[in-house]
Amino acid sequence: MKPTSLRQQLTRAAMLTTLLAILLSAGALLTYELMVYRRVGIADMRTQADLIARSTAPALAASDAQAAWENLYLLRQQPQIRAAAVYGRDGALIASHTTTAKNELRARIPLTSDAWGPRFSGSSLEMVRPIEHNGARIGMLYLKAEHGVWQRFVDFALIVLAVSAVSLVAAYYLFVVLQRRITAPLEKMTSVARDVIGSHNWSLRAPATDYKDLDVLVDAFNRMLSECEIRTTELEREMVTRQGVERELRQADRQKDTFLATLAHELRNPLSPMTSAVALLQMPQVSPQAREKALAVLERQLQHIVRLVNDLLDASRVATGKLSLDTAPVNIGELLHTATEGALALAQQHGLQLTLHLPDAALYVNGDAVRLTQVFSNLLNNACRYTPHGGRVDLSLTSTPSSVEVTVVDTGIGVEPAMQERIFDLFEQADQSMQRGSAGLGVGLTLSRQIIELHDGSLSMHSEGLHRGSCFTVRLPRLHREPPRDEPPAVAPPHAQPSRPLRILIADDNVDLTVSLSAVLSSHGHQVEVVHDGEAAVRAARAQVPDVALLDIGMPGLDGHQVARALRADATTQGIRLVAITGWGRDADREAARMAGFDQHLLKPVNPEQLLRLLSEPPEAPRTPPA
Repeated sequence: MKPTSLRQQLTRAAMLTTLLAILLSAGALLTYELMVYRRVGIADMRTQADLIARSTAPALAASDAQAAWENLYLLRQQPQIRAAAVYGRDGALIASHTTTAKNELRARIPLTSDAWGPRFSGSSLEMVRPIEHNGARIGMLYLKAEHGVWQRFVDFALIVLAVSAVSLVAAYYLFVVLQRRITAPLEKMTSVARDVIGSHNWSLRAPATDYKDLDVLVDAFNRMLSECEIRTTELEREMVTRQGVERELRQADRQKDTFLATLAHELRNPLSPMTSAVALLQMPQVSPQAREKALAVLERQLQHIVRLVNDLLDASRVATGKLSLDTAPVNIGELLHTATEGALALAQQHGLQLTLHLPDAALYVNGDAVRLTQVFSNLLNNACRYTPHGGRVDLSLTSTPSSVEVTVVDTGIGVEPAMQERIFDLFEQADQSMQRGSAGLGVGLTLSRQIIELHDGSLSMHSEGLHRGSCFTVRLPRLHREPPRDEPPAVAPPHAQPSRPLRILIADDNVDLTVSLSAVLSSHGHQVEVVHDGEAAVRAARAQVPDVALLDIGMPGLDGHQVARALRADATTQGIRLVAITGWGRDADREAARMAGFDQHLLKPVNPEQLLRLLSEPPEAPRTPPA
């Protein structure tokens, strides 16, 4: 079905309604006219019949047929009278007048006939009238006239049709004018809706009208557009936000993939020489010199792995706001001297000239000496890694009235301008080529900047471009007063021995760790017992109480915290010195170990010398976990 517009529907409905009203009116007028016309015709014929009956009565009483005929002959002046006849007492025809066939007047009409009233037959009107003389009926008068009702009906119908047509045309034009005024606001609303759909411009509005009812519709339509505009704006803003989040997620996913690949690369680098060193140590005819070199390789590469893990842990602590600083006034020149000594071996390995430039006067900052040394060492190591053989690295210290500035300038590969700010993002690296060698995980610069910002300082870099070197600048607030000098703390000898051999219990599910650690402690005269789960640790400690228990936190059966609580709760074992050896090193982990009753908390991998120094120190009062 072909769709139509609202205007067409309204016009059609109005025209059909008007036509129906006109037809009903015309039918009523035609019916009324027909009835009136018939009544008038009957009244005229009765008048004619009365006149003729009275004028014919004397002639009929005298049996004068000629006089009766002459009376009827006068009806020739009325053409609508088609036939007239006078009948005697016996019903015989006495005189007649007709414009049609005479045979229809020959029949006798009984004197007692009751067919006196008018009778319509088609377009003819018939009437029988008694003729009376002196109160007695002496005959009958028959009249037949052409009524013309159908012609009258046709003429009147044509008049009504003409009037109806004129009325319909006038009604059509009048309604068109009115409905245009009514539908114009709707058409404007339709136009606005079409424009909004086409242009997505939700700020368009339909104009107001002069009609209260339509104004309600227009106002509702405009409010709907306003609501759509608000919702669309919110959706667009949310879409932009989601697109930004999606980009960040994709970037994070790419960084994650890059980090995993880099981590695998950086772990394989030290693992390869460590594997070779282990294979060399397993050879039966290895020389003492080769054994020393293998041990040095293992120690150096193990320290490299520890540094990678520590960098990741520090980056996580900074990102979560859990990195704490132990600040104190420090001589920044001494820290730079220490960092330079640490990087000197790497510089010599790469054939670089490493130079430290310090001012004559000492400069102090309020900072964490360990963390600041970590930053300067990281900057120097990066400069050495990314500087080609034969280049140079300069470390300089200068000052302003309010700050100290440390610059690390190298003649290395440089950084593109677009990359100079991104290199401080986590896992970003300026050189991602396959020839970069062991260049770290891409967390060093991120961690360094965050540590410097925790000191209320700044870390920035500048490079003229690729192969034109780089300059990293650290700015820190300056302390103007030299701090008081304290006596340096006494340092325990590297291989301090306890006053007596100790009985030590080791509980860890890592068999290799327990074997190696047991061998180290046994070689220093201690008596060591090894178990591999928490329940066995509790049984062993109760069976023969040790002096020291080295407990792993994540063990099967009972974990390290549960073992510590069980030992502290028993009067027999509550005096044992408990040392946690674990890979969990957050502040919350240290606090949980303290609350469980541990005396010390050591992070894996444990330095054997550090453990031996710890065992040589006098034990503190045993901790009792809170109830």
